[in-house]
Amino acid sequence: MSNDNIISDNMNSSNEIMSNDCNRIYVCSDCIEGIFSAIYDIFTHVSRHETTHDNCKIIAGEIGNFELFSEYIDVKTDNEKALKVTRKICDRFGFECYQYFLYAASCNDDKKADAIYKSILTGLRTGAGFKLLNMWTDKNIAHINILSRSAFNEFASWREFLQFHELSNNTLFSRIAPKCDILMFLSSHFANRFPNEDFMIYDEVRDKYLVHEKQKECVIIIGNGINPDEETYFSDEDIKIDKLFKIFTSTIAIKERMNKKLQQQLIPLRIQNYKIEF
Repeated sequence: MSNDNIISDNMNSSNEIMSNDCNRIYVCSDCIEGIFSAIYDIFTHVSRHETTHDNCKIIAGEIGNFELFSEYIDVKTDNEKALKVTRKICDRFGFECYQYFLYAASCNDDKKADAIYKSILTGLRTGAGFKLLNMWTDKNIAHINILSRSAFNEFASWREFLQFHELSNNTLFSRIAPKCDILMFLSSHFANRFPNEDFMIYDEVRDKYLVHEKQKECVIIIGNGINPDEETYFSDEDIKIDKLFKIFTSTIAIKERMNKKLQQQLIPLRIQNYKIEF
């Protein structure tokens, strides 16, 4: 069987040969490419050794507690393998399903990688096709739906409330601290909105930067020592406008009608810390 056809829907669990091997736990990097590389390696192993999927599992990121009678396999992230899995997911389950997997993979969850793998396996075994995400009775698919909804809500919140500041070199800069790794999703939105601007969004939680140069594609940089933390980095015009905006918001505010609870419902406290009017 060729590598291009490793993952196929011609899977019949009744024909799988039972194996007494120990559990095989694939440890991959905590990103969608790493998870898809692990899925590709699992299907390759199962196909070549005629074994079962029942004893396979994926962990993304650091290992918590080691399990007895288990073999741990380190997975090297391979973009070519990830692309093949991506194509198969889009062909079998649709692009919407692929987006759900992307959002789920951005969450901080120990079970997300294995849930994605088991959901794909369920879809191939049952022939669910484009209706895979509707199988809420499956615990892994239900978990994917919950994670993706949480990640999308986080993305929507920061997309709405994110504020840019102008640096001294005319680059727009913003600082965020999202619960999920949403820089990839923010990139397409702001690149379409500001195609002729140089801007940078810094994720404080993960020490990652989304960098966009005008008329070019966005790139993500992981911890490169960039630290525009001093006020002197910002342009004089930006500092002046920030002060004027604070004066404006405090002037028009009616203290007797201030509702802190309502403010927190509309804009969570963790986001208010990154907005100049609070």
